[in-house]
Amino acid sequence: MSVELLTKYWALMYSIMREFWAITEPHIENAALKYDVPIELYYYSELGLTFFSAEDFRKRDPFTNPEQFEKAFARFDVKGWIFPLPDDRYQVSRKAQEAVHQIVRAGDMQLAGFDSMPGMQLQQLLNLLKQLWTACIEADEPPEKWAIATRFRTADERSPLVVQIRELLMDLFAYRDDSHLSAARPHFGQAGIVWDVLGSIVNGSAINAAQMAERMSFRGYEENDYEVAIQAAIEIGWVEAADSPDTFRPSAKGRELRVQVERQTDEYFYRPWSVLTDKELDELHILLAKLHEQLIVFKKSMSVDGHS
Repeated sequence: MSVELLTKYWALMYSIMREFWAITEPHIENAALKYDVPIELYYYSELGLTFFSAEDFRKRDPFTNPEQFEKAFARFDVKGWIFPLPDDRYQVSRKAQEAVHQIVRAGDMQLAGFDSMPGMQLQQLLNLLKQLWTACIEADEPPEKWAIATRFRTADERSPLVVQIRELLMDLFAYRDDSHLSAARPHFGQAGIVWDVLGSIVNGSAINAAQMAERMSFRGYEENDYEVAIQAAIEIGWVEAADSPDTFRPSAKGRELRVQVERQTDEYFYRPWSVLTDKELDELHILLAKLHEQLIVFKKSMSVDGHS
């Protein structure tokens, strides 16, 4: 099946992940408060919970201000969640790993009652996703498989099938990040903020520095940082001034570059999918679509029952 025909799968997978997050995240955050666990430990688990370093974190997240990581590391060190090593890295403590397991279980418990799909269908979906995961791990580079290999996993074969499916989808989510960064990083190098600026202007979510600082505050950059990044994007020909004062638009070069990178991302991401036959791909889409539909129903039923 061609890459063009496969692109519908990622949109569906991402929609499923959004439903999982809507069900589990509030309970994970509540558990973090209850047990006095820094929620950043949970967020950083996608970057791995063995060692912390700003250099490693930027492999997965080159768009966040590295000073934000360093400040968090200092807090974690004081509290005994991590321990400094001689090579500018930190060893994550067993206490921190167990704490993340504990709060993630609070989210997974919300999925334990999911019975909207027959077990046979969930097992079939799990088997297909396992084939994809194995193919991604064994695929030749690029993409570099840093994210999929490093993320901290909490589900195992004893977990409910739907929780195992959630974990495998998160693995594929990480591989999508690997694919995108392998496609995009040659164009922005260490200047992830400039790539973020281009993306914000292309999709229209923020078209000047003030809007970017507000809407991407989680990145840890200030308005003046975005002003510098916008100027850099102008100098390399990705962005140009728009008609209204203090607004910007993508140049033809910048817009085409984004299209090119998204195309390359898809090519990297879907290359391992050749492990599945056309029949298996059709089955995968049917099962993913049913899971998405039933998760929406399940989420609504939880709201009615007062469980979320």
